[in-house]
Amino acid sequence: MTKMFSKGLLTAISAAVLLTACSKAPEQSKYIPKTASVVLSLNSKQISKKLITDGITVDKLFEAVQSGDTANQVKKAWKDLENSGIDLQAHSFVSVVYARERSYVTLTSGLKDAGKFEEYLKKNISSFSLKKKNDFQYVWAEEQETVIAWNKEIVICLKGTNTDALKYGLPPAGLPVPGNPDGNDDTSTAQPAAQVAPAANAEEETWVAEADHLFHLKKDETAGSITAFNDLLKNNADIGIYINPEPVYSAQATMIPANLKALLAGCYYTGAVNFEKGKVLVDGTSYVGKDLAAIYEKYGSLEADLSMLEKYPSQNITGFMVYGFDFRMIGDIVKSTGLDGFANMGLHSSGLTLDDILNAFKGQLVFVASDFEVKKKPSAYFEGDSITQPESKWVFAMKVGDKAAFDKVMNSPMLKGFFVKEGDKYVMQQSGMPGMPAVSITDKLVVTASDDALLQSYLEGKGKAGGLDNGFVSKIKGNPMGAYVNFEKIVNNIPEEQIPADGRELAGKFKGLLKDMTALSHSFDGKTQHSEIVVNFRNENENSLVQIINLGTEAARYMEEKKKKELAGAPLDSAATAVADSAAAAPAN
Repeated sequence: MTKMFSKGLLTAISAAVLLTACSKAPEQSKYIPKTASVVLSLNSKQISKKLITDGITVDKLFEAVQSGDTANQVKKAWKDLENSGIDLQAHSFVSVVYARERSYVTLTSGLKDAGKFEEYLKKNISSFSLKKKNDFQYVWAEEQETVIAWNKEIVICLKGTNTDALKYGLPPAGLPVPGNPDGNDDTSTAQPAAQVAPAANAEEETWVAEADHLFHLKKDETAGSITAFNDLLKNNADIGIYINPEPVYSAQATMIPANLKALLAGCYYTGAVNFEKGKVLVDGTSYVGKDLAAIYEKYGSLEADLSMLEKYPSQNITGFMVYGFDFRMIGDIVKSTGLDGFANMGLHSSGLTLDDILNAFKGQLVFVASDFEVKKKPSAYFEGDSITQPESKWVFAMKVGDKAAFDKVMNSPMLKGFFVKEGDKYVMQQSGMPGMPAVSITDKLVVTASDDALLQSYLEGKGKAGGLDNGFVSKIKGNPMGAYVNFEKIVNNIPEEQIPADGRELAGKFKGLLKDMTALSHSFDGKTQHSEIVVNFRNENENSLVQIINLGTEAARYMEEKKKKELAGAPLDSAATAVADSAAAAPAN
């Protein structure tokens, strides 16, 4: 069983790399229900074209990762899949459908030869039993409790999943890939087909009925009837991500108020991921329904205040986030759901209301980190010992909103025992406690910092943030959010002695992979809010996916060599050399 899933996983990943989108509205999308909570689309023709341009093919990928008999087995599994009748030139979708009673995951792809596909399943599923339902055929994989169903053009693999796993954000059980469930390595001989038989049990009947429903969806029952889903398909991205939270909310009938469900109706998120030379681009779009849009429009867009970032006193910034959000929107959202009464009841003993707290802060804030390093320090618990840990300087600052509301919050029983007012400042009654950050609170600004010297320098405003991409910072102006992480500065400050000797060469290549990341959120346009994430690589002349795969194959070779050394009981000091030799011997791109 384990061997089947190992080969199946590699085969499925390889198949995903070669699947392609043939049109802006792939035929396979017609079999995705509008009740799907998450859909992942793979435009693998586009992906494979980018890989092949740099000399990466499936055969070379297998050769780079595997060796000896294992490589031969994987290549054979791939060749079998190529001749399976599955249309490897068709778009592919993975969908998660969440419901109170019947949650499931599907893999939907094209089929160009149903006869070959049947023979493929006979060869790879020992319990193969061909059955029919209306205008499609199916096989019930009993051990995995999975339906594999197909007609002349489409194949749908459907597996029920744990609703609790979905509820708490855990990954559902994996979809099975046709293989050899009894663990027998000899899959070259076709197994005789069993006679057509009626459904064996209630579980089978349930999922076969659901597959039947998917094969016969009406247009208004498909995800394509939702604008957000169609917009994503038109983007023609390498990878598309679609999230529809409404089915999850609807299924939690006793846990989520009806007013909140109504407020969140029409809310979706889509992400279009593209691998380009030297970078990965993620174009995100958040869609909101009319009720939530009305709240957004009521308050307008609050711009991020760049002056809060620009006065940070360091030339060595490793990351920041600057954000503008009117907290009063939260109040309107809570009120629209009817839960403001409960919130105010909880705050009653403090003498505050929800409006007091939300009005107290303007919603313009910044977090900046700098001067990252890994240092060896004396242990606080064991005399004479030392510990190595990362350190960074940082500042978090937030503007005060309504002064009267802010003073009411600071003087409430909830905080009065911690702070005392001195002039225009609120001072902690027990300051200077070990491990506590430095704090400054006035009726204009609340600031905390990693140390008092940095805090004072930031408040004086004489410093100037340095080492930033000013081109990106200028894009934040007029928008509500911008964020940045400098990977180079972080990884280059990890001491070499903290990395095992045999892995330093490979670690160096990981260090040399990424440059930085930027994220930008645009203002709400009345219906949607767009965002952009860019991950920049240090090598600007090679496709980012090619760089990821090349480094991944080197890591796989290193782990394989390390495993061999451990099994042989040999020292590992030559492992790094072996990795370098393997890289030199790999097929040229």
